[in-house]
Amino acid sequence: MPGRVSSRRQFALFANPTGRGQSGPLRISFVVSSPESTAVDVAFAISRKVGNAVVRNQIRRRLRALFDELSPPPQSGIYLIKCGFETGKITYDELRNHLTQALERCGARS
Repeated sequence: MPGRVSSRRQFALFANPTGRGQSGPLRISFVVSSPESTAVDVAFAISRKVGNAVVRNQIRRRLRALFDELSPPPQSGIYLIKCGFETGKITYDELRNHLTQALERCGARS
């Protein structure tokens, strides 16, 4: 299960991301953490325009579950996933496809 981005230092690293990728309503910024680290930490930016709190939390849970089932797992580092307002209207399978494509485009997967 991916960890959470919680410290100010981790969020500051997104000022100079290692990679960026977009697919559909998802935009991903990726930062390589220290070379010896194997941790994957994820932060979410989901606007209120996406939906109410129930919808935003559902999207967050779905994205966490999708990160868990990725095979092969994503490169270790810190990820920021930004969700466009259409994210609340797409299916789980479409969300999986957009996440996979965005990760490939940001260089976090081979």
